[in-house]
Amino acid sequence: MTEHLRPDGAEQDLAEEIDNIVPSHGYNKIPVVGLGGSAGSIEALQEFFRVMPAGSGLAFVVVIHLSPDHDSSLTELLQRCTPMRVVQANEQISVEPGTVYVIPPGKLIQSANGHLKLSAIGEERARHVTVDVFFRTLADSHAPHSAAVVLSGMDGDGAIGIKRIKERGGLTVAQDPEEALHGSMPRSSVDTGMVDWVLPVRDMPARLLSYFRLEQSINLPPEESPAPAQSRHEQDEAQLRDVLSFLRTRTGRDFSNYKRATVLRRLGRRMQVNGVDNLGSYLTCLRTRSGECNALLQDLLISVTNFFRDAECFEALEAHLPALFAGKKAGDVVRVWTVACATGEEAYSLAMLLSEHARTLDSPPLIQVFATDLDDGAIRTARDGVYPLAITADVSPERLRRHFIKEHRGYRVRRELREMVLFAVHDVLKDSPFSRLDMVSCRNLLIYLTREAQTRVMETVHFGLVPHGKLMLGSSESIDETSLLFQVLDKKHRIYEQRPVGRTSVPLRSAPATLALAERAQQAARDGPIVSSQAGLLSSTEPSAATPGAPGGRLNLAELHLRLVEHLAPPSVLLDADYKILHLSPRAGRFLQFSGGEPSRDLLRAMPAELRIELRAALYQAGQTRGTAELQALPFPLGGSTTLVDVRVLCLEQEGDPLFLVTFDPRIPDAGQVADAAARAETDPLARHLDREIERLKSHLRETVEQYEASTEEIKASNEELQAMNEELRAATEELETSREELQSINEELTTVNQELKNKVEELVHSNSDMQNLMDATAIATIFLNRDLRITRYTPSAGALFNLIPSDAGRPLTDMASQLDYPELGDDARSVLARLVPIEREVSQRGDRWYLARLLPYRTIEDRIGGVVFTFIDITERKKAEEVQRWLSSVVRATSDAVISFAPDHTILSWNGGAERIFGYTAEEAIGQPLTMLAPDGGAEQDRLVANVVHGNGVDNHETVRKRKDGTRIHVAITLSPIRDDDGKMLAGTALARDISSARAAADALRASEERLRLLVESAREYAIFSTDLERRVTSWNSGAERLLGFSESEVMGRSADIIFTPEDRADGAPEREAATALREGRASDERTHMRKDGSRFFGSGAMMAMRNTAGEPVGLVKILRDPSDRPPPPTPAPLRPEC
Repeated sequence: MTEHLRPDGAEQDLAEEIDNIVPSHGYNKIPVVGLGGSAGSIEALQEFFRVMPAGSGLAFVVVIHLSPDHDSSLTELLQRCTPMRVVQANEQISVEPGTVYVIPPGKLIQSANGHLKLSAIGEERARHVTVDVFFRTLADSHAPHSAAVVLSGMDGDGAIGIKRIKERGGLTVAQDPEEALHGSMPRSSVDTGMVDWVLPVRDMPARLLSYFRLEQSINLPPEESPAPAQSRHEQDEAQLRDVLSFLRTRTGRDFSNYKRATVLRRLGRRMQVNGVDNLGSYLTCLRTRSGECNALLQDLLISVTNFFRDAECFEALEAHLPALFAGKKAGDVVRVWTVACATGEEAYSLAMLLSEHARTLDSPPLIQVFATDLDDGAIRTARDGVYPLAITADVSPERLRRHFIKEHRGYRVRRELREMVLFAVHDVLKDSPFSRLDMVSCRNLLIYLTREAQTRVMETVHFGLVPHGKLMLGSSESIDETSLLFQVLDKKHRIYEQRPVGRTSVPLRSAPATLALAERAQQAARDGPIVSSQAGLLSSTEPSAATPGAPGGRLNLAELHLRLVEHLAPPSVLLDADYKILHLSPRAGRFLQFSGGEPSRDLLRAMPAELRIELRAALYQAGQTRGTAELQALPFPLGGSTTLVDVRVLCLEQEGDPLFLVTFDPRIPDAGQVADAAARAETDPLARHLDREIERLKSHLRETVEQYEASTEEIKASNEELQAMNEELRAATEELETSREELQSINEELTTVNQELKNKVEELVHSNSDMQNLMDATAIATIFLNRDLRITRYTPSAGALFNLIPSDAGRPLTDMASQLDYPELGDDARSVLARLVPIEREVSQRGDRWYLARLLPYRTIEDRIGGVVFTFIDITERKKAEEVQRWLSSVVRATSDAVISFAPDHTILSWNGGAERIFGYTAEEAIGQPLTMLAPDGGAEQDRLVANVVHGNGVDNHETVRKRKDGTRIHVAITLSPIRDDDGKMLAGTALARDISSARAAADALRASEERLRLLVESAREYAIFSTDLERRVTSWNSGAERLLGFSESEVMGRSADIIFTPEDRADGAPEREAATALREGRASDERTHMRKDGSRFFGSGAMMAMRNTAGEPVGLVKILRDPSDRPPPPTPAPLRPEC
């Protein structure tokens, strides 16, 4: 952690000022709204401030991830969206309402004492926790007047900070992840379960204003319990009881041990969140809104913490760790209990410290951390052991590498650390504690509990700790230095040590402490009365002590009142049902007369003998009537003289047993009254007789009483023996109770371990199911081998390649008959085990199929090598594609034509050797350049051609002119076609360009030659010259033929040249013989009669010749006829005469 990165700095600095109710430190402060975000949050901020009115009375702090390499224009952008003042916090600045403060680039911003403080980002990891750092300091400084808003972003920053806001009683809001441009940051915050509202940005300003304005009109009972006479609060108190009763019924959680102010403030926060101002309406919310009960429960449980919270306290704790390990060997266990562990960060923090210290020892003991909490959801999160990326603000890079594995969801606790911690749902106020603990961490729990509940927790912790075990409390908690249970080791960092004091009973939760009550009663029976000249009427079972809170030992008003009453009231004696003295007032001793022998607490034996009968009668009368009996003017010998005393006996009950209060009120008579009383006694003989009789009876009664007392003494001795036996039984019972408690604690641990194992078994079953389904579903052949290269698992596809069956598990893979041509299989596997370097090899299968064999070392979660993993990926199609690609590449390289591929934006992507020969550019010069570099006219024609390709229309054999590298122009024939993906979308285009300069020159020469020939033929008007194909269809016809034969060119083209022969010659096959002779011999002479178009006949002389191509193959015929007018017709042959 850097010098400036102190996420918990405000909490530590304000530990003495933070009250112990919520806790909080922000009442009556300006409400501050923190807006955190990253990528995509600027648009959300602009929309937020467009809607937020200027007179809201709130202050806003914008904290987003900005690049430290560039100046930020965020201040100007936001100022355009709001009439409020927008400033960049470039130095320490006081927070004022109606102002927007923007974080500068490359800085951390923190809130403290109504100011914003800046510090440099000293580490790269701190750039990703700027929002978290601000939220946490804002929570500690403004508490219920703070609000955290998480906007669009691409990481999990802010997820931990909103927990602190929620803990301190503030409001938490997240942008709807579906609306956010990047939903990672708001989604991470929502996943914590600590977000009050998930809203679109446009709805946030109105809800925030309503929340803070409603605080002034919330109607709740007073935080101090009202006196019974205050009827104006009766309805509120009844509604409060209804709310807590409904919560207890729905959730099973009882918050009677929580401070009343804590409960009321949490209720007030939930009422603000739900927009109601009285408990009656909120009770309706609880009944009608399905999730509100759980939301209130989460607010009251406050399952919030973070790694190494109050880092200075953990640093101080390291100095006391050696004491935990002292005297422990390799087989022993260091046992630590984390009470109220929330989502587990504190438990894992302690486990990290303990494991790091254990690494420094030669034979370290085992480490077992018990972590308990009331919140089921928090325990599930702790057991999962996955935390957001923002924990980098609290955990050093070294600890992250050593104790965590980075995943896509964040950081997961490594297995070896996870197995040190057992998580369980546990109520420290009701359930049995863990025992034989070396240390207990109970941080940030006592601040929420009542004084009585705190005492019970401390007694429970004291019971669970071994002698001199350590206790660690939160920064706002402490123990009185005069405590008999713990002594202070480090007052600043709240570290204490158990005092090994004795205890009379085990702190059980299942029944009242009846043994303690019985012990006090027996102690009172043994010890006798407590006679004091300083105290008033005190119980004989409780020692006198100074009144708490009375400075300097001075009496409080109640004790002073008691002493004054004692001074003015007559002397008195308190008796039990057997007339045994329990207590004397300071001046009652002078009325008692103790004789020699064993002292007795019997009042009658301490009274003068002549008064015992009257007093016994009065005690009997008062006991029977449960009232008062009085004896008037009894002569009482005091100090050698006789005085008259009024004796009053009052009977009262305590827990069903009678108690007697005997008062002695001496009179102050004159001597005449005493003499008259004595004289009356002497002058009355009957009285004297009665007095003697009474004396005789008294004597007899005394003997009877003495016999009774002797019997009583014997019974008392027996009773004492029975008491001794009872003491022994009580001691044995206490030992059994202690053993039972230890067994109960061990059973609790076993239950926790069993639940943990059950969860692990369920996770293992799910993992095995996922693995089995994955292996069954994958088409990739996979085989797992152990270090001996024996088969442990394989997929169905692999079974087909190696002919595997289930019974082959455990056999060496090299012994299997494989269909692959892979003789190096065993050597490759051994090489991977030895070098831990993956191997890839292409192997073939019978049947022209190919596979990519990939060998990887099999690594366990502990990063140990457990064997080898074979995967065989079918690459047959890829091999075929590669062959086609090689063939095509060879064709492209070998062709003399230019083959060019280009992107839709005309950029050249590939350039073959033919293109280099035709255009003069090398591939390095051409690739990346536009196609227009080849166009001589600026590219207009090129753009039109490419546009046709983009629209899906190819271009075939388009002849055009292009420009070479040296500037010369070249005639080419271009063919363009698109390259499409499977969906028909155009990805690129190809262009084939052929150099047609030579062909065009040859064509031009041919055309010139043909033109010369045509002119030559046309000028020979005295000759009929025409050509035919091999089927003797006319293909050319000159003007001489038109003049001689009468057919025009249009009439005869495509028709058979046989039309110039007479019907007789055609019937005789003359045209066919002539053509055959010309094809066979190259030339056929022909002199015969021909026929014109008009049917007239003429004698023509000509020749037919065969036309051949360069290969010598005949392609047609040409015939030349001479004008017949230059030659007379042949003579008509004479008719043959028959011979006679």
